[in-house]
Amino acid sequence: MPNATRQPAQLRHARTRSTAVTRRQLDSRDGWLQEIAPTSLFHTLFDHLPGLHFFAKNQRGEIMFLSSSIRERYGLRDDASAVGLTDFDINPHGMAESYVSDDARIYATGEPMSGRVELWWDAQGVPNWYVVTKLPIWSRRGRIIGVMGVIQEYEGHARFHAPWREIAVSVKYIRQHFRKQVTISTLAEQAGLSIRQLQRRFRAVLRLTPQEFLIKTRVLAACRALRESDASLLDIASACGFYDQSSFTEHFRRHTGQTPLAYRRQILRRATQTSE
Repeated sequence: MPNATRQPAQLRHARTRSTAVTRRQLDSRDGWLQEIAPTSLFHTLFDHLPGLHFFAKNQRGEIMFLSSSIRERYGLRDDASAVGLTDFDINPHGMAESYVSDDARIYATGEPMSGRVELWWDAQGVPNWYVVTKLPIWSRRGRIIGVMGVIQEYEGHARFHAPWREIAVSVKYIRQHFRKQVTISTLAEQAGLSIRQLQRRFRAVLRLTPQEFLIKTRVLAACRALRESDASLLDIASACGFYDQSSFTEHFRRHTGQTPLAYRRQILRRATQTSE
């Protein structure tokens, strides 16, 4: 630690201090924690750590804290506009169900969840892969009263892993060209792999085929467009790379659990309720 002033002898003394002294120090820390104002809790540190995003929810699934980077991506103007919302208020139904299912597993087991790979938006609003880590929040009485987590861009998390390096070019190509026609043969050629090799690598790293990754990317981009624009469903379908509106609706429902129109109405209802 930069501000540490203890000398080696003092450190040796600290390692051998009595249980009573240790207890007093822990009680002192508890008292200090009680004095911290909510606006100075440790979650605010994440507002100054590029590439890391923090969230915390209570047992009812209501948001208690969101780092500023997450609020910006959901169009939430400040901390007050985020508190009390749930995953279902800000995400497509299918995505929200997945998040809540993860939370339920943590409540049931008390075990952290790490290394979960999810699609989310980057700062430019383009779908990207992120690694999610979640931990239970314990009360002083030993009860789980919430879930907190961090989100980190997957490429930065796994850039040195050989399997990721083999598909990184294809992932980048899809993110840059998903609005156009993308063929598996083109992706395989970009990666210097056969189609079968490319499919195996995708499944090993992202647990999806290249085709599924492409569709999920388009669906997530459509979610953003439905939330932030009043363009017609046909125009959004075309802009996000879908063949037609029927295909758009089919894939959107399959991956989110609701139609594009239902999702847009959900977002409008939330906006109306927030402004009241």
